[in-house]
Amino acid sequence: MNSAMRRCGHQALGIRRALYTTNQTITKTFQPTDEQKVRGLILNHALTKVNQLGWTPAAIEQAATDLNYPPTTVLAYNGMPLIKHFMFDALNKTSIDQLHEFKTPIDRIRCLCRVRLRQTQPYIRHWHDAFLQMMEPKYELAAASWFFTLATRMWEMSGDQSLQIDWDRKRAVLADVYVATELYMCEDTSADFGDTWKYLDEAIEHMEDNARGMNRTPDLRLCDVGNEPASGGHSSE
Repeated sequence: MNSAMRRCGHQALGIRRALYTTNQTITKTFQPTDEQKVRGLILNHALTKVNQLGWTPAAIEQAATDLNYPPTTVLAYNGMPLIKHFMFDALNKTSIDQLHEFKTPIDRIRCLCRVRLRQTQPYIRHWHDAFLQMMEPKYELAAASWFFTLATRMWEMSGDQSLQIDWDRKRAVLADVYVATELYMCEDTSADFGDTWKYLDEAIEHMEDNARGMNRTPDLRLCDVGNEPASGGHSSE
């Protein structure tokens, strides 16, 4: 388990560097055109092909064929159109109606991370390949912005009221925690991903402990989730 934690931390370094250089998120509201609706239908169906064909153009082409569209309706030279579609779809589904039942923002963050990880779970055996594609230089900043947006959404939903300087730092650190946990999940063979939930709890507790330390001593460095969280440090549910 310890070696897997270290590997997850090292594999997240590429996206992590971009996370700390991405300081704003731009959101756009628009009404989809007929072409975009067709594209969405095809990509939604393509997600059902991932476990068979991976995050590949072949999955997209097969989905288009199944829906009686030309295979090239959604042009794809790699799996990135499908990965991007999944990331945005999962972002929109990351919510919990009963968040008010959790006492603290950090408890809400933990719950939201679990909700989001459960969305990746059906594709987890192919998710490492998706990460490798996102870490390619021409996609790295875009992928970082997706995880940064996810962290922003989680902190907003948690009710956190941090000042701007803390807000930016906390979004980056949470995105880092989430990326490392998702990578850990890729290698987890425990029942119902029990080790992943343990890793997440320890990483969030480690993140919270570091935040307290920074409030006491501003010179302390940000937590590095590539390092193993303190052993035995489970957050209480």
